[in-house]
Amino acid sequence: MIDTLGAAHVTAAIAALALGLVVLSAAKGDTIHRLFGAGYVTSMLVVNATALGIYRLNGQFGPFHALALLSLGGVALGTFAVLRQRGNWLVRHYQAMAYSYLGLWAAAAAEAVIRVKIFGALASGPRGAMAIGVGIAVLFAALGYLVIPRLQRAALGAVADR
Repeated sequence: MIDTLGAAHVTAAIAALALGLVVLSAAKGDTIHRLFGAGYVTSMLVVNATALGIYRLNGQFGPFHALALLSLGGVALGTFAVLRQRGNWLVRHYQAMAYSYLGLWAAAAAEAVIRVKIFGALASGPRGAMAIGVGIAVLFAALGYLVIPRLQRAALGAVADR
């Protein structure tokens, strides 16, 4: 069960990374953006649902499960903003999805760092792995705080110029 769950989690995460890159590269609001965006949302639902079922690290609910819930909330917020299209929906959609994608990269980076033998030694045991993972999440959140507003201005400015 866990092997199947883990395989589904990794497969969906790789799909979401690829689909998210296409969405970022596509013109905002066009058919490719919408189609691949729907694929990204679906992949992220699988990523987070499977993450909530993985308890290999310490056998109980932990910070990675909390981050999965936060990610689910972000994807839901971005999706509902598009579906409702009320108020400042485009900004809410952009920010929610941008942070969702950034969080996905943070999770991939944390997984890679923990699996590299040199850093893996620092993560001796569940507490070390959690500390590294949460530290990387905080680092990526700070990076997003600095970079996403600039990218948002450029992306939404291009939408307004059409």
